[in-house]
This record gives sequence, structure tokens and C-alpha cells, in this order.
Amino acid sequence: MEIMRSIVDKKTAFRAVLLILALIAVLSIFPCRIWTNVFETNDGGNRLPDEQIINYDYSISQKFVAQYDRLSSVDIYVDSLEKGHYVFVSISENFETSYFNAFVDISNAKLPGYVRVPMEFDVEVGKEYSMYVKSCRSKYNVKFTDVPDNSQYLGSLYLNDGEIPGKHLDAKFNYRLPMSKKLSLIIIAAILAVTAALYALIGIFFNKFKEKNSLLTVGKVIKVVANPIAAVFFLTLMIMVFPLRVFDLRVPDIIFYEIGLIISAAIVFYAINHKAVKLPNGISFFEGIELADKVRYVAIMFAMAMVVWHASNYMNGAYDIFRWLSQRRMVIWFAVMILLTFTTSEIINVPNLIWLVVSAVAGFRYYRLNMVADTEKEYDLKNMLLKYGVIIAILGGIVVINVIRILIRYITDKTSRNVKISGYGILTIVLFALMIIFRNEKLWGIVLVAIFGCLYIRLTYWKGREHFIRIVAGGLMMNFAISLVYCLLHRYFTGYVSGRFGFLFHTVTVGAEYLIFMDATATVLLAAKIVAFPKNLGVKELFKSAWKEMILFGWISSYAIFTVSQTAYLSLFMVVLMVLIIVSTRHKKQFVRILATMIAAVIICFPAVFTLQRIVPTIVARPVFHEYGDDADQFVRGGAAWGNSNFMCVERFVNLFESEVLSMDVGEYDYPNDILNYDFENGKYIYDLYGNPNDGEEDWEEDDDEQALLPNENLLAATGITRAELAMLLDVSSQYIDEDNIWDIRTNGRITLFKIYLNELNMTGHAEPAKFADGTDIYHAHNSYLQVAYDHGILTGIVFTIFIIAGLVVGARFYKKNEEKEPLSLLAFAIILGFAVASLSEWVFDLGNPMTMALLLSIAPLLFKNTGRE
Repeated sequence: MEIMRSIVDKKTAFRAVLLILALIAVLSIFPCRIWTNVFETNDGGNRLPDEQIINYDYSISQKFVAQYDRLSSVDIYVDSLEKGHYVFVSISENFETSYFNAFVDISNAKLPGYVRVPMEFDVEVGKEYSMYVKSCRSKYNVKFTDVPDNSQYLGSLYLNDGEIPGKHLDAKFNYRLPMSKKLSLIIIAAILAVTAALYALIGIFFNKFKEKNSLLTVGKVIKVVANPIAAVFFLTLMIMVFPLRVFDLRVPDIIFYEIGLIISAAIVFYAINHKAVKLPNGISFFEGIELADKVRYVAIMFAMAMVVWHASNYMNGAYDIFRWLSQRRMVIWFAVMILLTFTTSEIINVPNLIWLVVSAVAGFRYYRLNMVADTEKEYDLKNMLLKYGVIIAILGGIVVINVIRILIRYITDKTSRNVKISGYGILTIVLFALMIIFRNEKLWGIVLVAIFGCLYIRLTYWKGREHFIRIVAGGLMMNFAISLVYCLLHRYFTGYVSGRFGFLFHTVTVGAEYLIFMDATATVLLAAKIVAFPKNLGVKELFKSAWKEMILFGWISSYAIFTVSQTAYLSLFMVVLMVLIIVSTRHKKQFVRILATMIAAVIICFPAVFTLQRIVPTIVARPVFHEYGDDADQFVRGGAAWGNSNFMCVERFVNLFESEVLSMDVGEYDYPNDILNYDFENGKYIYDLYGNPNDGEEDWEEDDDEQALLPNENLLAATGITRAELAMLLDVSSQYIDEDNIWDIRTNGRITLFKIYLNELNMTGHAEPAKFADGTDIYHAHNSYLQVAYDHGILTGIVFTIFIIAGLVVGARFYKKNEEKEPLSLLAFAIILGFAVASLSEWVFDLGNPMTMALLLSIAPLLFKNTGRE
């Protein structure tokens, strides 16, 4: 806020804005490489006179090798359309499940001629794919070409399952490429030249007309620049929603999206134009903190945010090597976070410099001796893993040297022993010791104890310890901001297969866990702001004071609602309820005000979050799908079909919420993509599978259980249950559910898992995972308390349970002691509570789990008797 009130003259302001816009323009060209063009490829063969019928009985597949990493579209030569409307194109690898599906209406196309199939689909350069060309209740004819000598990127052609030798499909493969380096350099040079000229002209103008070079605030400059940009952005989106109807044709969705955009625009314009409210001491992150410490704290927050980011990536790892890479990146950022707490003199000194030189030379030599040859599989990933190990050794050594200094100081200097470890701190030490003693070949516990042990020891003699709870809150919120931007750019909000949104993660469960501790943080921030708000002021003033916290709480809560996860809902309900109860014990009249504000925040933000998450990623068209867990169907795997109804919509979400949360029997979601083949009013198919007028017969046999669940593959309609949903229903793990136990059914087999783990518990723990009766491994117990007891023994499990329960008690007392000095002191209690509830049904205590990171960071102030602001 101090920056916003800074005074500058108009000449400086104009030049600053010019330089910022020029920088953005240059960055958009490189390294972001936003601007692209399309490069057309074809095999150069000659079109043959014969043609091939494509209908329900006949389809073709053309193998091709990806030349570049973005397949923009494919142009297929269609000679004539005899029946129906559509060309159906599918991309797969080695005849396996489709990666991508697309349908194109060619009824109005100029035929014979090339028909463009938009894709915007990411492929891997050099990998061979198969492109299938099929019918969709249609009949049309395609052409072939002969095979020239230099057709390296096209492979074999097949009719159904039989190869057609000596021919290729007459098609062009169009790839989207960034601008060439030469053109990029020319444009960047032109931007710099224009910027330099305008920069000089601004100086000449204001030097000549000095009376116009008046003073204004930085905030005023930002308003003048940001308001038009925001107006153009939101107005464009609103026009795209209606009347262009780019994203959906249905009236309820159009209305809902327009409301969401209006709310989003209102929030943005208020953020740009509002007048800052002076806050009471203790509410702002940086109130009463010196400038040098502010810079340090922001750096620590960012490092902490990156720790949680890489822990999140660990949870998304499809293979061990990716999880190991994420884990090592997380440890590196953890070391950086600790090092940022030290002063310059504590870092730059003789012992540290000696270690730096020696470890760097030894590390470089070790890397050179052990690096994997490029002839081995995944050599680049293995070498990166090795490199990260060397970096950890170098940074970790500096951390350890300084931690040893702290321990020596504690032992030798009696005056330094004013820092007392609390009873909860002793309990934490006991838990850490038991995890190491009964580690049972598990190394992650040792790493966990090592990194957090170093952090806790460092905090004993760091003056910033009194502000550490603020830093944790800021670091978590910074991580959410980074994750939110990534999510809006790369994570599609799809209606199929499951329709449940996992945020960053490959499973909804992990996404729910992440949002639990983020929402716990937002709950505390909002409650603290409301409690500090004068009671005699009205709703308008409350919004002016707490609008940022309201938006933050509403935004995170909306994403938690998108998960349609009972674990998330229960945990968030418990966190909010207990925070309200604890806060209200001292501020009895605030319960209703806080609850009403939270409800209002969710109601306001939900349409905005829903709309932006549905619309923005489809425009960016660079979706990230995790190899395992992500279940978006093939109709939305590319970036061209912005209006595909298999994206999330209002009806689909309401249907999910009613069925999954309220256990209502709501029937099937029945909205087709294909309005040309499907009569929505009568619920009838207009054409049969061959493109003939439908005689009313069904397309599948009702006595076939599997087919009765599925619409026919050749129906372009999102009706009934999808194939992936069927696979989930038929998943082999379902055979372990006790069908005679209603609670086992409702908890997806967790009661069975709990019984197995309880029967296997012992005093020393296990190195191997638990198993079902047939010998199949169980990944985890879906319960953190049981999992710790199983892995490390009953004693460790008991201590862990006491550690969580005691944390709740100590956390509540810590807040009572420090609420006036530090309103955010309730954060530890809120995060422990969210962790405790989530642990009942999920495994959330692990080195790579972001919920574990949040838990162990938040409890740091509870480990000392005299933590708090003096």
C-alpha cells in the first residue's frame, strides 16, 4: 500500500508504463512464444482415382510419425457425403485406447475437397500414432494417394484390420509452431526500436511542456492502465458467451456464465480502484515489520510455496523417478527456505565458504564419474536426479554447519538457554525418534525428520520466530496463488468422466486434501479480520476491510466444492465450525457475523470461479492431463472444441452434487453434443448407425449388461454412462468390498481395509505393504493413524495419535494466549484439525504429501514455551 501512495511525475509514469508494456510484448515472443503459425505437411503423393466408403462397417486408420509437438489440425480429402453429417477422427497410439476424438459436420462443406478437422492436440515428436477415420451415423467417401519415395512421416494404411499396401490417406497434417527465431528477433528489434523512440518523445514532450508534468500517485497510474485492459478482457469474454455462444448453447449455462463474468469483473475493478483501508495492528502480514525483514519474509514465503508446489508434484508422479525428482526439488527449496533465515554474516564466512568450494568440486567430480550414458533409458532423468542430489549435499551441508553452531551455542552459552522446548515439542521429538528407530527400511521418515529437525533447531534462535505463523500463512497463500494461475491455464474443468475436479492433482482425493489446509488458512485469515473489525460499522465497511480475505475464502471453498468429495466437505465443515467456536468463546457476538460473511463469500465467488475455470483453460488450450487418475474423456483432450458439452456445465454439476453428496437418484445426464443426430425434445436418434432415417429401434441390446450401460460408440452424444465410468465400476478392487456391510459399500471398501490393517498390527511395524487375502498388495490403509501404526509399530501409532490430539489442545491454548498480539495464531489449530479429520479416511502423512508439509510447518510455534509476539 505504501508503493501505491508513492508520488511520481507524469513523465516517469508514462515511461514506466511504456517499458512494462514493451517487456510484456517481448516476453510474449520469447521465452513464452505465444505467437504461432501453422505449418502444413503432406506426403507429396498423387491422388488416386479410386475412393473408399466410410460407414458403420468400414473405417480406415493411417499411421503417422509426429513431426512437431502440436498437431493443430488434419485436412482430409472427402470426395462426397452420401448420408448423415459427420466425419469422425480419432488419434491413438499402437491401436490402443483413443487419446483424442473429434467430429466435424461436413454437410455444408464444398465437396469434393479437403475437410479440416480442428485438433490443437499435443503429441510427442518422433512417436508413431494412428489416425482413425470413421463414420458417425453417416456415410461418405475418401481418397487415397500413392506412396512417394520420401514419405517418411507416414506409415501403413489399414481398412478395418487389413493393411492396404502402396497407399496413403489423402490428408494434410498441420502443426502449430512458434514464430521462427529470425522473425522473432526482427519483431523484438522493432519493439525495442519503437519503445526507444517513444521513450525519447515522452522526454521531449514533457521537457517542452513542463507545466504538464504534474505529480500523481502510482495507484493512479495503475488505475489508468489496468481499467481499460480489464474492461476489454471481460467484455470480450461476455460477448463470446453471448451472443456468440462460443462455450455453450444452453440458456441456463449462458446466464450462469454471464453472472460469473460480471462478478469476476466487479472483483477485479474493485481491486484496481478501491481505497486502501488502514488495518489494526496484527492483521496485515507486514504490519510493524521493518523493510529488510519484509523482503526476507517474502523470499521465505516463496521458498515455502515452492516446497508445497513440489510436494504436490510428488503426489502427481506417475512413476518412481518423477516422484524422486519432485522430492529432491522439494528438499532443495526447503534448504533454501532455511538458509534465508540466516543473516549475511552467518552465511558468508570461512567455514561455509570452505564447505562450498570443497563440496562443489567434489560434487562436480562425483557427478561426472556417475552420470548415466545417453545410451541408457531415461538417462536425462537419472542424471537430473544425480544433479539434484549434489545440490542437496552442497546446500544441506551449509544448513547443517549452521545448525551445529546453534546446538553448540545452546550447550556452551548458558544465557542462550532462555529458549525452552514445550511439552508438545518433546512429544514431537519422541515421535521423530520412533519413526527413525522403527523405520523398517523406509528412508522417507529419516529425510522428513532431518529437514524439519534442522528447521525447528534454526527457529530456536531466529528473531523471526515470533512472526513464523504469519510466514506460514503467507507461504501457503502464495502457493495457492501460483497453483491457481497454473490451474486456470492448464487444467480443464470437464464433465466427464467423473466430473469431479481435482485442482492440480491426478486424483480428486489428493486435491481435496490440499484444499482442506488451504481453506483452513483462509478461514483463519477471514475470522481474524472480522474479529478485529469494529462492531459499530456496517456491512459495507466490513467488505471494504475484509474483501481480500472474503474472496480468498470463497475462491478456495468453491474449488473444494468442485471436488464433490465427502472427505473435503466433512473436514472443511469441522474446521470452520471449530474455528467459529474457538473465536466466539472470547468474541461471543461474532459467531453469526463470521458465519454469514463466509456464506456470502462462497455464494459470491462460486459463479465466478466456476465460469473462469470452465472458460479460461479452454481458450489457453494447453491442457495438462496426468497419466494416471485424470479421467477427462477424449472429446476434450485437444484445444479446439471450446463449446464441447462434455466440459463441465451447470446441469452436470448439479446432477453430480445431488447424486454424490445428497445421495439422490437423479437419473442420467442426457445432453448430446450431436444436435444433428439427436432429437433432444423427443429423446430419439434421427439417424441409425448407417445414416438412414431412424426407424425407432434401439442401437444396443437391452439384455447385454455392459452394452445396456453404454450408448453406442458411434453416437456423438454425452448420454448415459461413459466407458471410463464403466471401467471404474468394474474395477478389480471392487471385489474386495464386503457387499453385506452397508458401511463398507458407502466407504468404498475402507472398513475391509481397516480390518486387515488392525489384524496385522505389531509393536515394530512392517517393511512390506499389507495384502488382501489373495496376496494382492494394498497401497495404503486410507487412514493415517492405522498406516503409521502398521509401518512403524503400535507404539509409534499411539504416539502419533497423541501428537495430533495434543496438537489440537496446544493449538487452541496457543491462540488463547496470543490472539490479541497475533490473531493468526489460530492457524496451527485449524491446519491440525483439517489434518486430523482427513486422516480418518485418507493417508496424508508422508514426506511428499503437501498436507504433511502444511502440518509440520504450522506446528513450529507450538514447540517452544515462549513463542509469540512480545
